[in-house]
This record gives sequence, structure tokens and C-alpha cells, in this order.
Amino acid sequence: MAGLRRDRDHIYIIGDKGVGIFLIKISPVRIVRIPDKEVRRFGKENNCDGYAAVAALCWRVIADHRAAHGDGPQLEPDNLVGIASLAEAGVNLSNLEFSFGTNMSTTAIEATRARNRSLKMALCYLTQRTGNNLQDAVLLDDGNADDFVC
Repeated sequence: MAGLRRDRDHIYIIGDKGVGIFLIKISPVRIVRIPDKEVRRFGKENNCDGYAAVAALCWRVIADHRAAHGDGPQLEPDNLVGIASLAEAGVNLSNLEFSFGTNMSTTAIEATRARNRSLKMALCYLTQRTGNNLQDAVLLDDGNADDFVC
């Protein structure tokens, strides 16, 4: 992924209005959710769009970390306002290759497995009701997709 150094922990920040903001740290995996209710409360108390404000605060954490490691400047207060404005407008601030989001029930995911043979293992793990919270999946080809049983 562009812009990420492989010798550091990866941190991903995902904001989804109506759901909340997720901070995901890799190695070891840690996932923190700031619920929608909390984000909206924060916005109301600070007279702003809560999602935009938290996005800017999260971006500041990233910018300050990069600055401390010589990978760029710290984020100035005026820039923080600009980041919040961009987030509020829905501008993509990510350096990920792609990000997708949707609402999809477990039943709907299970129903798509037959049409998505390569993703069958990943979709099975995604809908498991027991077991590990984090599982590595492989992409299946037509030759081994039928061998994998959910």
C-alpha cells in the first residue's frame, strides 16, 4: 500500500455515519469502535459535525506520528479545520488502494457464497458465529473451492 512502511504497525481508521468510527491496529490486532451515539454527542457538545471533527483528530494523530518519524510535518491547527471540512464534504482522505462499505446481513452474505467461489473461505469465516475473531483466509480457485466446507 502506498505511503505505509512495512516495519511499523498499520493503523486503519474507518468512519461510517450511523455506525461509528473504527480504529483498527494490526499486529497485534486491536479494534476500537467509537459508537455513532458518542460521535454525535461529541459533535453536539462542540457545535460541529462529530464525524468530521473526529476524522480530523484521527488524521492529526497520523500526521503527528509521521512527523515524529521524519515522514512529514505536524498538522497545524488551521490545517485541522481544513481536514474537518474535507471529511464533512465526504472527500476521500485515505491512502488505501480501496475501501468499500455496505449494509449486508449474515444471511445475505451466506447466500452469495455460491456465486463467489474464490471468496468462499473468507465469506464463511466472516459469517462464523463461533471461533476466532480473526482468521486468515485464502482465495480459492475452481479446483479447490468445492473442497472447502463451511
